[in-house]
Amino acid sequence: MEYDDFFHYTSRLLMADVMDDVKVEFSKPKSAKQRFMFTRALLLKHKMLASTLDMGIQYDHPATSKSLRQSGNALFKAELYEEAADMYTKSLRGSKPSSECYALAMANRSAAHFHMGKYEQCLTGARCAMGANYPSKLAYKLYERAGRAERILGFVERAKESYAVCLTRLDKADMSAENKRKFRAAVEIAATECEQLLTEQKRTMETPSVEHLVGGRNENIPALSAFVELKMSEDMGRGVYATRDIYPGDVVAIDEPYICGPFRDDIEVCHYNGCLKLGFALFRCPKCQLVYYCNEDCMNKDYKDGHNLACPIIYFIKLTPGFPRMNELAMKWFLKDYLKMGLKKYCLIVDNFSESKIDPMTRGFDEIGQYKSDNFLTAYSLDNSENKLPMEILFFFNCIAVDMLHYLILSGFKIPERYIGSVGASLVRILTVLDLNCRKLNINAPTVSFRRDRRLTLRIALTLYPTISLFNHSCDANIKRSGEITDRIRVMKAVQPIPKGTQLCCTYGMIYNGHDKESRQEVCNDRFNFKCNCQPCIKNWPTFNLIPNHHSILKYILNPSMADIVSSECKKFMEFTKSVEPKDHCQHLNYLYSFIKLLYANVERPFALYEDCLEMIGNAHSISTYLISICE
Repeated sequence: MEYDDFFHYTSRLLMADVMDDVKVEFSKPKSAKQRFMFTRALLLKHKMLASTLDMGIQYDHPATSKSLRQSGNALFKAELYEEAADMYTKSLRGSKPSSECYALAMANRSAAHFHMGKYEQCLTGARCAMGANYPSKLAYKLYERAGRAERILGFVERAKESYAVCLTRLDKADMSAENKRKFRAAVEIAATECEQLLTEQKRTMETPSVEHLVGGRNENIPALSAFVELKMSEDMGRGVYATRDIYPGDVVAIDEPYICGPFRDDIEVCHYNGCLKLGFALFRCPKCQLVYYCNEDCMNKDYKDGHNLACPIIYFIKLTPGFPRMNELAMKWFLKDYLKMGLKKYCLIVDNFSESKIDPMTRGFDEIGQYKSDNFLTAYSLDNSENKLPMEILFFFNCIAVDMLHYLILSGFKIPERYIGSVGASLVRILTVLDLNCRKLNINAPTVSFRRDRRLTLRIALTLYPTISLFNHSCDANIKRSGEITDRIRVMKAVQPIPKGTQLCCTYGMIYNGHDKESRQEVCNDRFNFKCNCQPCIKNWPTFNLIPNHHSILKYILNPSMADIVSSECKKFMEFTKSVEPKDHCQHLNYLYSFIKLLYANVERPFALYEDCLEMIGNAHSISTYLISICE
């Protein structure tokens, strides 16, 4: 299985020789609430739930840590910075992250890293100390050092902000008035230089164009274009269809995630749901040390959104079986809406949803007929294919939800017994909604580019876009994401002509020219529970390396009267591909749009030049200012 530790629960029940009975009993309950309560009682009976939130981490006596830090200080004064950094690391291992001793060792190691020229590590340590229990009278040092490191690394805006905070913290500094005056003057000069650099950068920087939905906003689905509508089809269910002709480059959706969070541990992303900015040396939560923020404002906002409740249990959520990042996101989702609505209203809404019969066509629309991505029920009512899930996977999700709720209760979360079933069942639904829809949309989640030559990307976020979730899959997508690919807000543009009445489809990660039909159908069936009936699948189009080349143009002409024009334009396009670098394709989008429209109307696909042009348009729509260097 692709889930971490999938057999964690069943293996222990097998050892108790009760798994056969569990399968029978788990299938009996008619409601999600009953299934959850059965699972909870089962795990409690077999003592499979944690008894405390003790992490089992032992720390040395603080005196040892202090002694190691002082030894590091002596090495630092002797300008033995590498040895000093090692000594500070040993000091960190012997102190609690919430202690002043830890903060001091982290700050001192940051200073050693600065002198070693390791500016990124310096910033990481400084940010960590800022978020920890660092003495306020010394804080000015951290911000001044952070400003210098950021300026050296080219992050002038951040350097300016660090210098500004340094000046505000200087009032508490324990130094003479004269020294304070000199220090302030030096920092003010550095801040002014940053301001001058930023002014110069703004003069030379192009202002990105603002995207607008073609035809304006849809009356009932504000994140979609007015030129589309929802319709039902027999084989694909609900989908988005064009009510007028849509052309390459037209913006068809601008959606914002309902919930989002980092996808990986090795790339620093702000955890606040309303931010998700990529960076490095972010602020750590001073309590759990496992969650990052780009600034204290985002940290405070995330605390209000629920991290104050998740903080004591985040370590345990990370260790829960399944997909740990998805489990974290599910808890984040629940806590955000619990705090917004209150427990009683939350349970009433999820109970009413589970008991009501919902029209598939109007699922997710509110009482006035609006489908809004920031609405709880819109996100909560997304398809989760629960009735198609194998029983063992559904049991697995119920076990995860039991564990998650149990951790919350252990942390002091107060929940009356009568609400436990409702909350638990809602967590199971949230997990299954995320499991299906985050997978569908992972190709559209914010990513970061690396290896320009290979055009590879790395996902940085796990996101749920309720409106983009309305788009069905095609192995030959006619819409794709557009704009800065690290943007939290996702823009979708047409990349092919879409005639009136045609369905708009994105890709769930499988494209016909990169994967053969058998492997595409296997993924669609196993991950998403449907059979793909797009044209490449019906006609079994060949993968890219087997698509007929451009030397047989006349063979693929649909309209003989256009043969000479098409042949001439194809020759021009081949010259274009030789003379224009991929990084410059975005400057020639109008030409690429006109060429693909010509081929769409006049050649039979698959046709190599059409596929080449389609790839160029898709790449030109996605730009990234962030690059990660990786070693071969």
